[in-house]
Amino acid sequence: MALDLRLLNTILENSTYPLPKIPTLINEISKYPFYTTIDFCKAYWQILLPEEMQDVLTFTTPFGTFANRRLVFGLKTAASVFQALVDLLIDELKLSGTTGIYAYQDDIVIGAHSFQEMHNKIRSVLDILIKYNLTLSPEKCVFFKSTIDYLGFNISHNKIQPITSNILKITSFQPPRTVKQVRRFLGLCGFYRSLIPGFAELTECLTQLTRKNVSFQWTPTHQEAFKKLQDVFFTKPFVRLPDWDKPFVLNTDASGQAISGILLQEHEGKLHPISYYSKTLSNSERNYPAIKLELFAIYKSVHAFKTYLYNTNFKILTDSKPLLHYKKIASPTDIVSRWLLYLSEFQFTCEHIPGKENTLADFFSRFPGSHTSLWEHPTR
Repeated sequence: MALDLRLLNTILENSTYPLPKIPTLINEISKYPFYTTIDFCKAYWQILLPEEMQDVLTFTTPFGTFANRRLVFGLKTAASVFQALVDLLIDELKLSGTTGIYAYQDDIVIGAHSFQEMHNKIRSVLDILIKYNLTLSPEKCVFFKSTIDYLGFNISHNKIQPITSNILKITSFQPPRTVKQVRRFLGLCGFYRSLIPGFAELTECLTQLTRKNVSFQWTPTHQEAFKKLQDVFFTKPFVRLPDWDKPFVLNTDASGQAISGILLQEHEGKLHPISYYSKTLSNSERNYPAIKLELFAIYKSVHAFKTYLYNTNFKILTDSKPLLHYKKIASPTDIVSRWLLYLSEFQFTCEHIPGKENTLADFFSRFPGSHTSLWEHPTR
């Protein structure tokens, strides 16, 4: 039985309690080499509602009028309420000295560096669940694994990539015949945009088909972009997870259609990707002069990677030589002033890379046929 709660949801206040950010959660989890995942049994139904909330969740059937005593699906505040409960459990575990426990809704991950550490953490988690009379689904729990599928990603130590089932969905997707199918394909791929270099420019022509007042016409240009995006997933795109003891390198670039940024770190003498950012330019942004566009790419990339870059010293690689003196821009416009003010909160140096050597962000912003040079790019 399902309740139609649409009318009730229109009068309920929005919850301000935030859900965890998936990229941040994935990064934290990947610090550990071993994992255990546990799943609540009928998660929402384990939360007893206060009486005043039960009153507004009554419903009538041929057998009488009833009231929900437990949290129900479809209530717009349900996800926030449940997340708050799980976070309280994790906070209590932290106070007792148990760390490395993460949760997104009813999916809990335990990370550990050894078998004994994992054993102790599982014991602590089970003890607190017993304390509050919370139950699990044994068939959905997985113990002592070196790799797990979680929130659409395959996670192992310092490495993430799309889960196999989603890769198969994308690579077997037939060329779209309707706008709805284009949106579905872009939605599948867009979930992994942080793993895909030059995503915005690669998908620009496909995105155009989904806009209002644009007639659907599948051309060879659309087919080429569609195939290139599928090819990315045939190679199983992945990124390394950040090593917080090493400095970051940010490589940015701007072309006529999009801006892009790649966050990198050195590993074994080579630069490896940590995450990708890209944005298709609006019509007004495409009119920016080159120097302003390059600065815009830096501003948007730093903003996208701010959780990595705050309170660190990092290097920005750019093929725009005038940007080495970006602080000396005379009489900047209001919008440029805002960009510069925001960038002043960070500690970084700019290094010029001649355009012909900028085989990172620039390489990907112009539809590469291969991704090899990124992995092989030596540190400077």
